[in-house]
Amino acid sequence: MKILFVHRYFWPDISPCSLIVYEISKFLAKKHSVEVLSSQPSYRYKKKFKKLPSVEILHKVFIRRLNLPTETTGFFWRIFNAFHLGIWIFLKCITKKYDIIIATTIPPILGGFFSALLAKLTNTRFVYYCMDLHPETGRVSGDFKNPILYNLLLKLDNWSCKLANPVLVHSRDMKNTLLARPSGKKYKIGIINNFAPASSLSNKNTRVGSYDKKKNLKIIYAGNIGRFQGLETVIDAMNYIKLRKDIKLTVVGDGSLRSKLIQKSKKNRLNIRFIERQSLSVTKNLIKKSDIGLVSLIPEMYKYSYPSKIMTYLEQGKPFISLVEKKSEITKKMQLQNYGFLGEVNNYQNVGELFIKLADNVNWKNIMRHKALYAFKKNFSANVILKKWSKVIENKNILLS
Repeated sequence: MKILFVHRYFWPDISPCSLIVYEISKFLAKKHSVEVLSSQPSYRYKKKFKKLPSVEILHKVFIRRLNLPTETTGFFWRIFNAFHLGIWIFLKCITKKYDIIIATTIPPILGGFFSALLAKLTNTRFVYYCMDLHPETGRVSGDFKNPILYNLLLKLDNWSCKLANPVLVHSRDMKNTLLARPSGKKYKIGIINNFAPASSLSNKNTRVGSYDKKKNLKIIYAGNIGRFQGLETVIDAMNYIKLRKDIKLTVVGDGSLRSKLIQKSKKNRLNIRFIERQSLSVTKNLIKKSDIGLVSLIPEMYKYSYPSKIMTYLEQGKPFISLVEKKSEITKKMQLQNYGFLGEVNNYQNVGELFIKLADNVNWKNIMRHKALYAFKKNFSANVILKKWSKVIENKNILLS
């Protein structure tokens, strides 16, 4: 089969999604002809980043990289990039016949819409890979708070979802959100979660070291530091227990709230270390040296996304603290398989006391280390997830995760 994969970012971008798309493309290229339409690297963990060839073949994957402007400068460039990508999807589809077009939700709404439109015009099967759900996420952030804009974007995405065969989401929570849409019952929805990107991209950093028997606690948060993560509660929790110098928090990543949180931490002299976004190998090594990971989302956000950091924590044999609602699939699965602890969302005192409890009793470390590794192999390894992608391409039933 001839497959066109459309995603805004692609390896060697260091965002988890870019690495995951790379692994999926490489896997599918073993049996199919795969082309990727993406852009020059944008997530730069170092100031210097060489411009890559606009056309390149890696592991039988044909890659077309567009020279798109960075989107940190404003909303206009996001729209510009989405239309630029849409034009290239059009050029690709009128010059070559594909059997399947796979589009992600990056860029939101328009990337999927243009791909769905060209799929319909060329009588091509369309697969919509929803890493996040839009415009619902934009309504939470305030980007799409205008009801007229929100309804327009919802209609566009609704049309794309109805055309998709299937719409892919990461969890039953995300599936339920789609089903609640006015035309949601008409969607063909499949569930495929993310996986930890291949260790071949990260110096094969998969071996998990021995756990720390000392009565202390090294917590790590690795990921975006933005509006959806609810990290203000975590900072307040560290302030609440600031006299406990044996409890350390490492925050790895970038985002819109990073500077604000650093200032607050320095002002209160908290035991928190902030590290800029790192390569996958460095990030995994930092996780490996920690005791436990941290997953936090603002209320209701679990309905629209599923943090990929969960897979990376578990791959390194690290349980995690879930600051996500108890009714979410994230927390339910964690508690069912016993690879983490639940803290109350937006309750810094509860979170701080949980940190103290975990520092004072270290018996959980070795037990949950093995639970985390087992959960990763069972649910989130590349081997498990990529088999599901084979079923997607073969158009088999993947309605169950």
